[in-house]
Amino acid sequence: MRGIIVILIISVFGFAVSDARVNSTRKGINVQGKRDTASLKVDSMTIDAVAFEDRAVVMRGYSKLAGAAKETFMLTNNTNHYISQVEISFKYTDINGVLLHERTELVKCELPPYSSRQASIKSWDEGHKFYYYKGKSRKDAIAYDVKVRVNRYDVRVERK
Repeated sequence: MRGIIVILIISVFGFAVSDARVNSTRKGINVQGKRDTASLKVDSMTIDAVAFEDRAVVMRGYSKLAGAAKETFMLTNNTNHYISQVEISFKYTDINGVLLHERTELVKCELPPYSSRQASIKSWDEGHKFYYYKGKSRKDAIAYDVKVRVNRYDVRVERK
């Protein structure tokens, strides 16, 4: 039964978001303030779906020393929703831009609306030979840069 409800939610959400655009005979109209949202009522519960926004969750303050087993950074929630986890893609390069490693991590977090929290993940550098170029490290360590992209954030919804 729950599986059917989930499929129903996904299919209705897809149609509702696709119908959220403005129909007009005029070309090039940009509607300000209109967001792709949909509401669905299931089992006397209303579910609001919100479209992904690029700057809704931002990662900053990245740090990793050569001997560290973890990479640490700050996550900032710029929405009025409670965020429970964030999927981030990491691309690690040496100082010359040569790709060293890339991965995608699902970071569990407790991120209230309009707040920042520190988060950590296991380091990609299992040999402890690399350090983030903006930090200080020992002389025999190798500097690297990292580019990040937030792919997904999960909004926590609870029954009241």
